[in-house]
Amino acid sequence: MSYHLNLEEVRKQFKFDSSIKHNPKIDLEFLPYTTKFKETQYNFREVTGEFVRLVGQKKLPEAVDAEKLLNTALDAIHFNQPNQRGEFRQMMKTLFLDENEQLYLFHPQTLYYINTVENDNKRLALFLYNVLWNRQEAWSVDTSDQTDADLMSKLLFRSLPALMDAKEGSKNYAVMLPEISELFIQDFRWLATKNELFTQQVEKVISYYYFFYVTQFAIRNEALFQSNEHEILPVYFTFEEEERLSKTRVSYEYGWRSLEKSVGRIFSHVNLLKMLNFANVSQEGETLQVPLSYEEIANHIQQMSEEEQQVLEQQFDQLIEDYGQKLSGDSRWALMGTVPDRYELPALNKIYHLYRMIDHQFNQTSRSKPYNEYKQWFVHFCQKTFLKSRGRSGKMLILDTDYLLFLTKLIIKDEDKIRLKRLVDEFEIRGIKFDRDTLAAIVDYFEKLNLLEKKSDSGDAIYVKAFL
Repeated sequence: MSYHLNLEEVRKQFKFDSSIKHNPKIDLEFLPYTTKFKETQYNFREVTGEFVRLVGQKKLPEAVDAEKLLNTALDAIHFNQPNQRGEFRQMMKTLFLDENEQLYLFHPQTLYYINTVENDNKRLALFLYNVLWNRQEAWSVDTSDQTDADLMSKLLFRSLPALMDAKEGSKNYAVMLPEISELFIQDFRWLATKNELFTQQVEKVISYYYFFYVTQFAIRNEALFQSNEHEILPVYFTFEEEERLSKTRVSYEYGWRSLEKSVGRIFSHVNLLKMLNFANVSQEGETLQVPLSYEEIANHIQQMSEEEQQVLEQQFDQLIEDYGQKLSGDSRWALMGTVPDRYELPALNKIYHLYRMIDHQFNQTSRSKPYNEYKQWFVHFCQKTFLKSRGRSGKMLILDTDYLLFLTKLIIKDEDKIRLKRLVDEFEIRGIKFDRDTLAAIVDYFEKLNLLEKKSDSGDAIYVKAFL
């Protein structure tokens, strides 16, 4: 097993011959973000439409135009009186179109016809398709129940443009957390068996798993070379029905407050991982595919001979020297101080030193703007979904009642009931943790909805019942 840094490729891709250019394009990117944030993005309705088409290997022949759709439907009907056409047109608009002239989502098939206009939404959908669907076979909406639909719905389905077959979506993003992909596919496939629930909530499951994947990627990067054995490290959420939230709560310290730091440094990690993956990696004579995670890189280095590790250390020394010199004009390296050793292997300590340099220069120069705008794509999404301001306690991750009930239903699936303890465990598997006070508030809420079955006051003897 061997790992050798390709210094020449690092210099070439990061433009060491001029002024260093961070975040070079690579074959498999880690995240779909750019360093130019647009506050209007993302529209998850558009993301969902594109994602469902990618999963089904389908594409629209053209954008769905409300006017054209109505005319196609009306042209298929013979009207005895001229005014009947106008009345029927208004009835169809009321039944099938919202105030923005978008199709109401009343059947899984209608998801295919969500127009995805913005390229940023298309890029995010492709990212989620790559990292969550992860090369699974194409999945298509079951349309067999359309034969039982009412006459108006049948008319609409016949008037929609025929979908075209598409090739499998391009692979532009690396799957760094395959265990999350497996969990998503399990939840998605179950949800897809419930037509009405799927239509109403597929956007929610895609949206949450986006949050789940990116937060776990950020948390795992912060751990660097620490072995994690693909362990999910859940983030503390509070519940919107809680009345008292304070800074002394565990959910405050280890919720958004902790996560914000990890997300804040994500651009530094992306750049370091790109550097480290310009490398020649082999195992038993076979060249391995990159990109590799920090942990995988550490495993390779640990199994190299002492002589090979010394050569690698020299490569990192050279890279650290070159990087420091190229950015010496404005980076004020003296302010970084001494970087302590954290690992037994010198090569890993040198990589850690390089990480500290990358993060330092972003925070000490005008390059802080791209550094902050890169993470803002995700922070802005959080602000629109789970992040709420709670007065003096500041911003906290809040699970609202809709998300709580939906995720509970997703976990229970087709069972009649589930032990409360197991439900909590399944939330943690999906990246959500509750402190004692939050769990008590959730139990109270379930009790108000008559969803609890108690055999005793012990947590092991409390069940949450399935619900519609």
